[in-house]
Parts: sequence; structure tokens; C-alpha cells
Amino acid sequence: GMRGTAQTTDDGAYGHLRAGTIVPEVTLPATTGRNLDVVAPTAFTVIFLYPMTGMPGQALPEGWLELPGAFGCSAQSCAYRDLRAVFSNVDATVYGVSTQSPAEQKEFSRREQINYPLLSDSEHLLVTALDLPLFEIKGHPARIKRATLIVDRERVVRSVMYPVPDPSANARLALTTVEQLAEAQSP
Repeated sequence: GMRGTAQTTDDGAYGHLRAGTIVPEVTLPATTGRNLDVVAPTAFTVIFLYPMTGMPGQALPEGWLELPGAFGCSAQSCAYRDLRAVFSNVDATVYGVSTQSPAEQKEFSRREQINYPLLSDSEHLLVTALDLPLFEIKGHPARIKRATLIVDRERVVRSVMYPVPDPSANARLALTTVEQLAEAQSP
């Protein structure tokens, strides 16, 4: 369950990012072993921004489960994994982006058999380019507040999903949104 930790009220953290915003070219290290532009050449790119995924044998940061929007990264990542083929059918690429290191992301990707690239913004290149909202946990690097951006191949943001009250349901919602956008585009 959600354990009452999801952020359900819009605190305006993504208010500056709206439909029509252009995503500049930002290339980040990916779990594929290559650096990837955050916008894929497909019709749509679903960029889900998440704080972090837990590591086996490592305690989550103190107070993590009480933080609004912190809990549910693994559920969210796995939901995208399970729907990846359906996203491909509508010419949409899925990328997960967090400020975790490439090594941390690779470990998670292997363990959960994530079948799409996770991109590391540990250098805050995308954070800076889009002025993404961060939150701090003492003793840990700054983390991105969870949100999902749907961007078209012209690099135009078509949808901003924030807050994400139920991370496990986010992939299905993003898919529905992409399908609607694709339908609107087709002659």
C-alpha cells in the first residue's frame, strides 16, 4: 500500500514546467552503458523522474517512508517494465531519471530486470536545464521530486504529471495519456 506517504497535493513544485515547454538536449549516462539524450527519436518519450530506488542490504534514509512522494519507486519502475511493449506499440520510449549514480541504477536495473534505460542525473544536468525541484535528506544527495513528463519528438512537453499520488498506477496513466496524444495526432 501507499502507507500514507505519497504526495497528493500539488505544492506547485512543477508549476514552471508545463505543456509547450521545450526540453533542451541533455545527454545522461544510461544503464545501457551509453550516454543517451533524455528525448528519444520516437514519437513520444515518457520521462519519469523519481527520487531513488532502495538497494538491498542498505537501509533507506532515516524517515524516508514519511517523506511525501518518496515511497514507491520500485513499484513505479516495475509497472513501466511490465508495460514497456505496449509503450513501444505507440512509438513511445520510456526513460527513468534519478540523481542516483549510474552504478546504483545498474544494480537496480539488473535486480529488477528493468527493460528500458535508467538515466543518471547525478551531475544535475537535467535538473539545471529544467529547474527540477529537489528535496534534501540529511546525509544523502539531493533527490528529484517524483513527476512524469511526456515529450514529443520535437522536444515539446505535452503533459506534466505531478504530483504522482500512486507511483504503481503512474505507468498505466502515462500510457493512456500517450495513447490519447497519438490519437489526436493521427490523420
